[in-house]
Amino acid sequence: MQIDLSRTLYATPPTSVILISTVDKNDRNNIAPFAWWNVVSKEPPLIAVSIRPSTNTYRIIKNSGEFTIGIPDPELVDIVYGSAQLDREADEFKKLDLTVLPAVKITSPRIKECQVNIECRYKNEIECGDHMLVIGEVVAVEVRDDLIYPEDAVMRHNLKPIAHLTKNIFTTMEGTVLKATVPGSNTKSGKD
Repeated sequence: MQIDLSRTLYATPPTSVILISTVDKNDRNNIAPFAWWNVVSKEPPLIAVSIRPSTNTYRIIKNSGEFTIGIPDPELVDIVYGSAQLDREADEFKKLDLTVLPAVKITSPRIKECQVNIECRYKNEIECGDHMLVIGEVVAVEVRDDLIYPEDAVMRHNLKPIAHLTKNIFTTMEGTVLKATVPGSNTKSGKD
């Protein structure tokens, strides 16, 4: 069945939600949720986030040249939703009862309650319809200790991201881990 093009978003799988923290020229912290983002380069490490240019977050990133991405877990779903409802003048960390952690390499703070915090410096942007694809170069990454293997690798299967479906409805992305094989080979696939 064909659907109206305006409903394209609802025909695609949801991506995990992130919280972007920034600090404006008056040293006021800003937090906002975003669901359209992805890693776009390994070397150098680049992350792209789709942001409406009318938002406070976009203006702050353009002025400061930096932002921090926090990856929340399901326990922060109310915070994620609530962060979209706040007045621009609010002290958003206080209103959301979040803990400010200083960044390692930039000014935009980390969010202690997030599983992962990724510090980025603005690299460039691409106009994409009603949004700007803002690209940041990763300059520091902090991962919660319980998500690290001894070899310093992140246990990605233990991350518990959440995805936005519609309005105030979110979902977890937990599922069965599958081991894939090359089609036609003698190795069988299965569940881990």
